[in-house]
Amino acid sequence: MTSALLMLAATLVAAPPNVTALFPAGCQIGQSVEVTAQGSLGEKPQTWLSREGLKIEFAETGNKFKVTTAENAAPGLCWIRVFNAEGASPLRSFVIGTLAEVAEKEPNNSAKEAQKIESSQVVVNGVLDKGGDVDTFAVSLKAGQTLVASLMAKGTLGSPMDGVLQVLGPRGFVLEHNDDDHSLDPQIVFTAPADGEYGVRVFAFPETANSSIAFAGGANYIYRLTLTTGAFVDHTKPMSVGRGEGVSPPSSKPDGGETPPPRLRLHGWNLPPELAEVPADASKGSYIVRHTLLGNTLTLPVEPHPSVVELTERTPEPQEIAVPSSMTGVIDKPDEVDFFRVKLAAKQAIVIRTDARSAGSPLDPLLRILKADGSQLQEVDDGSKGDFDPDANFTAPAEGEYRVAITDRFGLGGPRFFYRLTVLPSQPDFELKVAADSFALAPDKPLEIPVTVDRLRGFAQDIEMVVSDLPDKVTCEPIVSAKSGDSAKSVKLMLKAEAGVTFSGPIRIRGQVKGEPLIEKTASATLTAFSTSVSDLWLTVSTPPAAK
Repeated sequence: MTSALLMLAATLVAAPPNVTALFPAGCQIGQSVEVTAQGSLGEKPQTWLSREGLKIEFAETGNKFKVTTAENAAPGLCWIRVFNAEGASPLRSFVIGTLAEVAEKEPNNSAKEAQKIESSQVVVNGVLDKGGDVDTFAVSLKAGQTLVASLMAKGTLGSPMDGVLQVLGPRGFVLEHNDDDHSLDPQIVFTAPADGEYGVRVFAFPETANSSIAFAGGANYIYRLTLTTGAFVDHTKPMSVGRGEGVSPPSSKPDGGETPPPRLRLHGWNLPPELAEVPADASKGSYIVRHTLLGNTLTLPVEPHPSVVELTERTPEPQEIAVPSSMTGVIDKPDEVDFFRVKLAAKQAIVIRTDARSAGSPLDPLLRILKADGSQLQEVDDGSKGDFDPDANFTAPAEGEYRVAITDRFGLGGPRFFYRLTVLPSQPDFELKVAADSFALAPDKPLEIPVTVDRLRGFAQDIEMVVSDLPDKVTCEPIVSAKSGDSAKSVKLMLKAEAGVTFSGPIRIRGQVKGEPLIEKTASATLTAFSTSVSDLWLTVSTPPAAK
């Protein structure tokens, strides 16, 4: 019995962290918050952070830690991984916000028990902690005042919920209802018809539908609810920034002057005149739309080609899209079709990509490629199951001008039906995937990591796989994915560690195509809960405790 208890105690002590959720899942810039981790932090926990601007301090015991955000921290998402000598927890998301934050307080299930929100610009951190839970908040509005209520749950926080928002009138009747605005997360923009106290109600169903007819909840049904009558940005024109178009400081012109950075036109609600346009700075690989007056932020991609905007006035000929470039447009009204023209040489191959739903637009794009006379050559709808943004691969049968047409699949339209078309030369390419983002290696047992190779558009070259950032005495021989044969689609990397090695840290798996220039891609793992991928993989090397 004593021996069994000792073995059990050793197992409990040696357990790696297993954090399934964080609450609250965010903090305002320059502030601190105590965070509770669902699950276990393990013994002697440490954290890896995907970005600067956060400081984490663990309590001596328990499952709480303190997060402090720096005064100069950039707003946005940070990935947190808790680890110790025995292993690492799954990645969890934490948001650095711009607005003041408050915590949800129970009881607040009914309109009569609604939690009073004193600020007109705030983020509420809440959790629907059990089945049937409903959270209600009371906000005071003046006639004509516009309230933006935006829920962050499944998309950014990975909460397993399909959230629902409702706005209640002063007498408790439902005035507005929204289920899915940006993926499974709802958003309501409500203009008060009269002075009064209005309710905002939150409840949820499970992200995967089941046979129950009831509101869902649980310890990991965590959300962040933005409630603001201030400025809130929905999208920008353009939706991306061309690399080199917005460098800071401004680039010099040939005449000795300076070229000012391009400006982004903001579209949203409650935007003051000074936020109609903001300068773009694309000097760092991505651009964050942020301002002290904004209640939210947007992160825009930076492209290695020009980013332009659809002309507001119709012209006799469709607007031209260069190859390569990105075009931002809007399907302003129902049944509208936007046409563009592209000049191609005979047998020239291009890829046309669309970004709409993935950027928060309600547009369900339908993409068509036509001859100049209007006859259709190709039509593309959804990319794949759950992917509403189609891509088209097209090879021009002859030299000439072709038309690219985009519309909503169901004939809908409006000022929020924005999209971005990106036209690129079709070039062979490859992507690398691994099945997990965290791995454990024991010195007495080699670790095999399968890597899936997705060869795109006829890519036919040898790819050498290597693992970088390994510690001393941990090795992995490079392996080649040949351009043909079984290894063309997948290979298996073999990691080995010498006795006595302990390590817990990030690694990267890279695929290299040697030549001038060297082509290098990093393998990524899909985080199913968040519907995103990461290339920051993790390796733990430890010796299992000896049996006693």
